[in-house]
Amino acid sequence: MSDGRLRNSAKNMVSGMLFRILSMLTAFVVRTVFIKCLSNDYLSVNGLYSSILNMLSLAELGFSTAMVYSMYKPLAEKDYTKLSQIMRLYKRVYRIIGTVILFIGLLIVPFLDVIIKNKPDIEGLTFYYLLFLFNSVLSYWFFAYMSSLLQADQRASVISNYSTIFNLIKTVIQIVLLLAFKNFTIYLIVQMLCTIFQNIAIAVRVKKDYPIFNNLKEELPRQEKKKIFDDVKALMLQKISFKILNTSDSIIISAFVGLNWVGLLSNFIMIEEAIVAVLSQVTLAISASLGNLFVESDDETGYIMFKRVDFMNYWLYAFSAIALITLSNPFVKIWLGGNYLLSNIAIVALFSRFFIEGYINTMSTFRSALGLFKQGKYLPLVVAGLNIVLSIGLSYPLGIAGVLFATPISRLCINGWYMPLVIHRDGFNKPVKPYYFKLLFRFSLLACVVVVMQLISSAVFAGGVTIIKFIIMVIITAILPNIVFLIVFCRNDEFKYFKNLVVHRLLKR
Repeated sequence: MSDGRLRNSAKNMVSGMLFRILSMLTAFVVRTVFIKCLSNDYLSVNGLYSSILNMLSLAELGFSTAMVYSMYKPLAEKDYTKLSQIMRLYKRVYRIIGTVILFIGLLIVPFLDVIIKNKPDIEGLTFYYLLFLFNSVLSYWFFAYMSSLLQADQRASVISNYSTIFNLIKTVIQIVLLLAFKNFTIYLIVQMLCTIFQNIAIAVRVKKDYPIFNNLKEELPRQEKKKIFDDVKALMLQKISFKILNTSDSIIISAFVGLNWVGLLSNFIMIEEAIVAVLSQVTLAISASLGNLFVESDDETGYIMFKRVDFMNYWLYAFSAIALITLSNPFVKIWLGGNYLLSNIAIVALFSRFFIEGYINTMSTFRSALGLFKQGKYLPLVVAGLNIVLSIGLSYPLGIAGVLFATPISRLCINGWYMPLVIHRDGFNKPVKPYYFKLLFRFSLLACVVVVMQLISSAVFAGGVTIIKFIIMVIITAILPNIVFLIVFCRNDEFKYFKNLVVHRLLKR
């Protein structure tokens, strides 16, 4: 990767991580105030309705990914006429998507009682759902499409900066109003207004930085529209699968296990999402650079970059999964108390899902950057269908843990072998078998380290969880797994690359 791409990726990564870390801290503050001022029932409703609206965003059908991919070449060639045409199409599509989501969302209203098992004693459940729905719809109607141009142009840091500002504003206002009024409606209205104003602020910045928005009247040629829509058709099935895998768990838990479990789970998911948000900045920051790289470079250069990012992704997600499995329950006990804990098997299931999802999503980033949208386009539906069947089936003997285990099992059974095959065979023209052996070794190593850390954790927390014991366990968790990985991978070419990169940067300072 050239110095320019590396610099852009590093800039996007740093700003994105700073935003995510700040968001993580503010989210914990808001969640604490939320629980103290309202109740776990409201928390459960918030988690369930968020999942339903995430599911409804299926209407987007992969347009954002296809649009960003279509911008790489005109941006590299400074073809602003083509960019103008693409953005005009994107604007029209997003307004239609917002309308479709509104229509489908309203159709779900009569079935809310079916989705919610053990309905809580809360008035206005339908009204709260409508607020969630309008928040999602307004995001599509008010300039959300414009941020994609910044992402394609390796300027994700601009989006992160605006998100940081508006997230802080939203957090402060929500905390003050929750403490003053203890009202869920006001909390949701603040969330909606901040979403709208953030999109408007980004739109103003984009119009200022890109003159193409002074001429948004030219239509994209029919052949190029067809190419984009063909990519969307291929991405559509992948998008449906992704949404079902990532949003169906809360809905199935609510319908088959109980709504109160959604609230308990949401605290752990918030911790998980905070870590994912930070880690995803690595792949998000380099995704536009990858698109630019594959436009301008040969397959061998791209494959070397794939191996480096794949190795970095494994280390980051494996270490994070170990830390989450080891520390999440003790952390929640200190934070909220013993009534908000999950069983150990549910914790392992949840963060196994986290690791598999993060690992596969990075491969998905390369698949998108390589434009491999059509290969295996029907397999995502198989993954989604298998996940639903396993989630419902395993919910009876294992409860919430069964629903959570279904997702990583479904992903591994299909995506775990096919995604590497597509990238190696169709993207880089390389044999995939050595990579399968590499995956088997890496997963086995992770499982062994998790078992060792669980034994150490049991010994440290014997007699109960205290802040001192938690700090001791944090230190052990931060050091021991990384020492193991260092010993195992120190002779690895990818490890040597990152070591030399860090040393080089430090010497330059």
